[in-house]
Amino acid sequence: MSNFIVFGGINMDLFAYLPRSPEEGETIEANSIEFFLGGKGANQAVALARLGAKVSFVGTVAKDLFGQDLESLIEREKVKIKNLSRKKGQSGVALINVLKDGRNEVVAFPGINKNSKSKQVSNQELESCSIVIGTMELEEVETSDLFKRAKQKNCLTILNLAPYKEPSKLLLEQTDILVVNETEFLGLLNKAPHSVDIDFIDKNFSSLNIPSHVSVVITLGDLGVIAYANGKRKYFKSRKVEAIDTVGAGDCFVGALGFSLSENPDIFSAVKFANCAASLSVTKKGAAKSMPSYDEVVNKL
Repeated sequence: MSNFIVFGGINMDLFAYLPRSPEEGETIEANSIEFFLGGKGANQAVALARLGAKVSFVGTVAKDLFGQDLESLIEREKVKIKNLSRKKGQSGVALINVLKDGRNEVVAFPGINKNSKSKQVSNQELESCSIVIGTMELEEVETSDLFKRAKQKNCLTILNLAPYKEPSKLLLEQTDILVVNETEFLGLLNKAPHSVDIDFIDKNFSSLNIPSHVSVVITLGDLGVIAYANGKRKYFKSRKVEAIDTVGAGDCFVGALGFSLSENPDIFSAVKFANCAASLSVTKKGAAKSMPSYDEVVNKL
């Protein structure tokens, strides 16, 4: 049995490393093209496994060549895939441009990921689990059902509101910790694109229609992280590193947050740990491939 269950997407990531973004209608030459295991759920599961957690990934791959490769890649990371579903169709794929400064542009095709079901996880498995992590990659009704069942078995639930979709009241009620970035924060506010800084977050946080029991963690890239929990608010500065590839940094943060909470229930300590882990992930290529080990994180805390 696993201490963690991650319910989310798994994709084949096709990375193009570019000197700059192409103009509309322009063809430019990539410095390199690489294939990596990806998908937010799969990335988060790998982040947990590399930190030393016992984790099960629950999702769906197609019976195609990418599906076979994805299954092999995630199993190689010591992630349990007993509950991985295999169906006819097309596996999830993400096309990712990585620019010289580490910034990225992502186009994702979910494919067969949308077929993942809450029932892939048994009640018995939830009884032995401590933390369930979900994303918005799958059908929300399935994530909501899994969270509801998880709460009945006294699991902690963490929702990463990415890729952004407006969450239902029911899903939020079953969520213990909500993790969003600046774009997702604006989505929750129902505001148009806006310059998001720490002052903006603080001025607008009370406008969020979030149940009072939910702890909210907002990641802001170079600006750091803000966490609101138990009536308190704490800010964590970003760690200065030379970013090579920022893809998967948010997923690393979520996985590391969950891992730390399993060791110590203090959410602010967990955010500090996750912030450090995410800073290490951007110094390596790839998403799942960039996740740090426990020793790497502890040595940088």
